[in-house]
Amino acid sequence: MSSSEYFPHEDATSAPGFAPDASAESPRAVPTPAAQADASAARTLELAAMTADQLVADARAEAESLVNEARASADEAAQASRTESDRVAAELANARSEHAAGLESERTTALSGLADEKAALEAEVASLRQMATEQRDQMRRLLTEQLASIDETHLEPQERPAE
Repeated sequence: MSSSEYFPHEDATSAPGFAPDASAESPRAVPTPAAQADASAARTLELAAMTADQLVADARAEAESLVNEARASADEAAQASRTESDRVAAELANARSEHAAGLESERTTALSGLADEKAALEAEVASLRQMATEQRDQMRRLLTEQLASIDETHLEPQERPAE
């Protein structure tokens, strides 16, 4: 602000206690030095009060502007924080979902592999059981044939030579 805003130019004749020049009017209107000092002090006080009021108003306006800017900045920072928080939360949820899907895929693959291995082992066990049954049957048949052969051939005891 310029000093002219704080000290408005006024006509010197409008100041309180100012008396017009004695030569222009009657001889009894001559201002006394005390009246001039009082008028000058009053005018100085008036100008000082006006300047102080203007400075206070300007300071209040500037303070209000600073507070509003600070609030706007704080609101903007809070909104940016919320946005960033939401973005990070979404990324985390997405990562969790992807991780869970990966684990589920691995689990499914592992279970499928185990099921295939189980089926192969069960088939091998069935084959081994079948082979064992066939071997038992073959041994039974061979033993039965051997017993039948023994029953058919009776060996007569040989006489022993005399000694």
